[in-house]
Amino acid sequence: MLLGNKCDMEDKRVVPKAKGEQIAREHGIRFFETSAKANINIEKAFLTLAEDILRKTPVKEPNSENVDISSGGGVTGWKSKCCS
Repeated sequence: MLLGNKCDMEDKRVVPKAKGEQIAREHGIRFFETSAKANINIEKAFLTLAEDILRKTPVKEPNSENVDISSGGGVTGWKSKCCS
């Protein structure tokens, strides 16, 4: 994600919005102009970033292939009644 900060200070702009959009397109990333002072796109940028991270994070679900039951499966106080 590429953020253009202080978009509320148009009179002091150094990088045109179109340039930020172009750079983001070239890199295949999102672009937002933000201003903490004027509360512009702050929440949207954070939520979008969090959603993108969650979308790319694999969900780890236990399966029978990676559960060790030979030693009680890591459960404290569990004792096997078999093969002791």
